[in-house]
Amino acid sequence: MMLWIQANSLYLLLAAGTVFDVFWLYGMRRQLQMKWFAVVAFSVLHTAVGVCSVKAYAFLESGEVGNMSLFGAVFFMPVVYWLGARLTKRPYGKVCDVFAPCVLFTLMCARINCMIEGCCMGAYIPGTHFRFPTRELEILYYIVMLVLLIPRVKKGRNPGGIYPFYMASYGAFRFVDEFFRTSSTGMLFHLAHVWAAIAFAVGLSVCMEINARNHQRKKVAKK
Repeated sequence: MMLWIQANSLYLLLAAGTVFDVFWLYGMRRQLQMKWFAVVAFSVLHTAVGVCSVKAYAFLESGEVGNMSLFGAVFFMPVVYWLGARLTKRPYGKVCDVFAPCVLFTLMCARINCMIEGCCMGAYIPGTHFRFPTRELEILYYIVMLVLLIPRVKKGRNPGGIYPFYMASYGAFRFVDEFFRTSSTGMLFHLAHVWAAIAFAVGLSVCMEINARNHQRKKVAKK
């Protein structure tokens, strides 16, 4: 039984991510005016597109089929949300806000699978036989972000700024975390640092723009 679970760990964890999406989107269905059957359909589609995103991004990085890069979801999913918002005539910012926890939970499941598969490990701590707990820290990052962002999404705080904040914070976290991970090049600074820096810069700039826009709207509403 344990061998079967380990052999199918990715599928089981993706299924867990899909179940989370169903419950989360069902609870948030009124914000996006979704029927229950649309919740199920969007949950399954979200997982499928997310997997395609991380695999496609990894292929663009290395030219090898079968690898996964979590930055694919970070960068590609907002494009998918934009297309979905346009097709369904829903506010783009609200779509990103509501789906941000879905991305966080699914990527957390993907990183848990890394631990099961024994990949994406931290580098050895100098002078010891132990590795830096980079995967564990990333899982902790997702848990903290879910705890922080879920209440904000439910209360509609900082509309449109939830996903950019996640992108900026993840970029900052990964930029530091990458220094303690193993790399195929064996170098301290590698390609993931570039993606992390881009994620941080894009997320921060969008956050600043949205915060300024929301602040201006509040000033106008008070007049």
